[in-house]
Amino acid sequence: MIAWLTHHLPRTSSSAWHLPGEHVGGAEMTDAAMAERAPKPVTWLSPQHWEKALDADRIIVTGTDLLTDEAMQALAARKPLVWVHHQQQPSKARQALFAAADPFVCMSQAHADIEAAWCGTKAQVCHGWIDVAALTVAADDNRNGQALWAARNHPQKGKIAARIWARERGLQLTEMHDKPRSDVLDAMLSHTWFVFLPKGFDACPRTLIEAEAAGCHIATNENAGRREPGDLLTVMANQAERFWGWL
Repeated sequence: MIAWLTHHLPRTSSSAWHLPGEHVGGAEMTDAAMAERAPKPVTWLSPQHWEKALDADRIIVTGTDLLTDEAMQALAARKPLVWVHHQQQPSKARQALFAAADPFVCMSQAHADIEAAWCGTKAQVCHGWIDVAALTVAADDNRNGQALWAARNHPQKGKIAARIWARERGLQLTEMHDKPRSDVLDAMLSHTWFVFLPKGFDACPRTLIEAEAAGCHIATNENAGRREPGDLLTVMANQAERFWGWL
C-alpha cells in the first residue's frame, strides 16, 4: 500500500481562494493526477492521521504545513518520498524530514534552489503531470491581441500587477477567477498574452504551463518557477514516469 499524506486532499471546497474554475488548488489537482497513474493503490491520509502511514509499504508526503514536529520526526525514520508543492517554512523537524527523504522533491529548479538555501538538501524536480496535449493541438494563430490573467482571487497572485502591466502596453486585460476550468483554458486559446506576476514565490504555476501549451506569450517574473527546458509535450509526459520511478 502507498500512504499519501497531505493536507492537499483532492476534494471539493466552497473557498473563493482556489484556482479559477476548480474548487481545489493546483496542489490538489497535481496530487490527484499523479495518484491516478500510481502503480499501486493509494490511500489518502490527512495530517492528523499520520500514524496510519507508518504501516504502509511506501509513504509519500506532499503537504508538511500541518504536520507536528513529532510527526515529521517519526516519518523521517521511514524515509518517505517528500514532494513539496510550495515554499516551505524553515524548521528543524522539517529540515530533518527533507534530509531523510528518499527522495526530496520540489516543483521546479527555482523551488529546489530556494529550499536548499535553508535546509541544505538538494532536491529532485518534478512538475507533476498535466494533460496539455489537447491544448497544444487546439492552439493556432487566431488571437485577439489581448492579455489574460487567471488565478485564485488572492493578493499573492498579482492581479493588480497584471492590470498595470496591461495598461502600460495599451492592452485590454481579461480577468478570470471562479470560472469553469474549461472557460479558462478556452480563454488561453484565444488570448495573445498570459500575464502572471506573483508578489511572492510560486513554485511552478500550472497555469503558465497550460498557457504555454495554448500558444500564449507569457509575461511573468522571477517569483514564478518555470518548467524544465525542452519540448513541452515530452517534458510533461516524462513527469509521471520520473515520479513513480522513485517509488
